[in-house]
Amino acid sequence: METHLDIDEIRSRIPGLKHCSYLNMSYGPKPTPVTDEVVRMARFIEEYATLSKEVMEEIERVYEGARADVARLLGASRDEIALTRHVSEGINIVATGIDWEPGDEVIVTDEEHPAGSLPWMNLAQRRGIVVKQLPLAPYETEGIVERLDDLITPRTKLLCLSHVSTRTGFVLPSREVADTAHKQGVPVLLDGAHAVGLIPVDVKALGCDFYSGCGHKWLLAPQGTGFLYVDAARLDDLQITWIGASSAPTWDHDTYEFEALTTAAKFEFGTRDKAVFSSLSTAISMAEEVGIDNIARRSWELADHLRRRLTDVPGFTLRTPMDPVRSTGISAFDIGVNGRDLTERLWEEHRILVSGRDDELRVSIPYFALEEEVDNLVDVLASLDGE
Repeated sequence: METHLDIDEIRSRIPGLKHCSYLNMSYGPKPTPVTDEVVRMARFIEEYATLSKEVMEEIERVYEGARADVARLLGASRDEIALTRHVSEGINIVATGIDWEPGDEVIVTDEEHPAGSLPWMNLAQRRGIVVKQLPLAPYETEGIVERLDDLITPRTKLLCLSHVSTRTGFVLPSREVADTAHKQGVPVLLDGAHAVGLIPVDVKALGCDFYSGCGHKWLLAPQGTGFLYVDAARLDDLQITWIGASSAPTWDHDTYEFEALTTAAKFEFGTRDKAVFSSLSTAISMAEEVGIDNIARRSWELADHLRRRLTDVPGFTLRTPMDPVRSTGISAFDIGVNGRDLTERLWEEHRILVSGRDDELRVSIPYFALEEEVDNLVDVLASLDGE
């Protein structure tokens, strides 16, 4: 590995790594400083009582601090960030904030997570919209752009695509895709579940109109820490579907008139655990301390090592592109057997955490994994060949 980080020191702050090889970043393991911050806030609230001035001011401070931290991480302004609970919430805010008519179209890829597909399937059933699918393979930018251009029609109202594919780790040529869509007046929503915390994200450079992300995967933050970027130019276009007291500080019981916030915070509704967002700030700080570029580089180096070794093992066919610009720390293989069964066996017999589905195996390698863990996985899989 060429990237030089104090991996032993970093691993010492993530207790869960003592018990397994953590190669499935569907949920990231929690570092002690992140958990400590969750406990600190819980104890503070316990000590001073939920509705005390001290608690209310501290909760608001950490909540707005998290908004600022997310904005910095994504290269956005604070006014463009809504704090959510997960990627799904962000996608649904956008999906329901658009006026859909029967026959209107949305374009997704053929590698979306259910959270990136089901909102559109639901609208297809309820509103009669048409869901089109953009094939990504063979993962060449020019081909993807050409296929996308062919799919867009005057009825296309939105693109909803993963920045990094949950299935293969492929990095979408987001700027080229956004430019192609914008030329025909179509906005772009990116699902950043497997991008934020793994690779650098600059929403302005990506050219997207909306970006939905979360903290509980590669950022190693708790569940319930999500965020949605809404470009300032789109804030007036996207309608509010769910609304709560914090969405509209000015309202009149007699006239039923109200004025919503003019920032992305207007999409935040209902009672939520604002205090947990203090630990998102801790997680972001830890990632920035290591350096997102360093995280991306080391994760890719480990994954590249895996891909080169495992493709030599009979029965494993690589689905992820080798191009370092278009690949990440996520690798997918066709394996010819049930992926879920293999995943369960790897856990039960070897304490190795990976992800499997159908006849596929996905290995998502965090930057703090060890090369010997990758080698051990390959050796174990090779030993299973023919069993």
